[in-house]
Amino acid sequence: MFLEYIPGQSIIHRLDVRTKVVAFICLMVVLFLFRSPAYNAAIVLVVAGIAAAARLPARRLWGVLGPLVPVFVIIMVITGYTYPASTFTTEAARRVLFYSWPGRHLPVSAGGILYGLTLLLRILTMVVASSVLTLTTPLDDFLQLLRAMRVPYEMSFIITTGIRFVPTMEKKAAMVLDAQRARGAMVETGGMIQRIRAYVPVMVPMIVDSIRMSENLACAMLNRGYGATRNWTTLRKMAMRPRDYLVLAACAALTVAAVAAARRGYGAL
Repeated sequence: MFLEYIPGQSIIHRLDVRTKVVAFICLMVVLFLFRSPAYNAAIVLVVAGIAAAARLPARRLWGVLGPLVPVFVIIMVITGYTYPASTFTTEAARRVLFYSWPGRHLPVSAGGILYGLTLLLRILTMVVASSVLTLTTPLDDFLQLLRAMRVPYEMSFIITTGIRFVPTMEKKAAMVLDAQRARGAMVETGGMIQRIRAYVPVMVPMIVDSIRMSENLACAMLNRGYGATRNWTTLRKMAMRPRDYLVLAACAALTVAAVAAARRGYGAL
């Protein structure tokens, strides 16, 4: 459901897949250059602006980010305790906020909390950026990109088909869960062991349905002559346009500037 392509006519949709992948790589490089949450918050705002320009539904993005909220809280708690003040260089990060145990034991440093916020913002950026990449790019474009990278066409087909059927399997899993709940299965109550046992009636229909779907796909591929030739043709060819070169130049310039700023000490804790 969350990886399905959303058709659109935004500038993000019209960019070439190679431009999007290179921009995504540049974003990941810049994201890990700075430890200060202020710099990473600026990157989050940029990515949020790109998602808004692509007109992606906020509900779809929240469906991906919602389950990560407990992970964000755990990260903040762990980094606050595990990163002592002595590991940071700035005066603000070296302060101890409070001690969790009498006798000045278990200190929580300001730098640990700030670095936890940085990790949170990094995860948020990666999730939103990857969602923008997958939701604005058809799978056919990814398939052409893999072919341009000289990936064997069998492997390319396996990768793209696997991505394509993730939303389908999510929908089937939701249908099976609803059917089991209607039959009285308690899949969301009890301890961990009980929940694992409750999911057995869910996994068996999923496995059987997956095997049946793979057999139907194999028959459909054979009926369409899959494997008869290794020279594939595509309905729409990849083509770099002036806007793609402008975006690539801007990404390269921003990445170089960010690397230079990080080497000078900007964004440190």
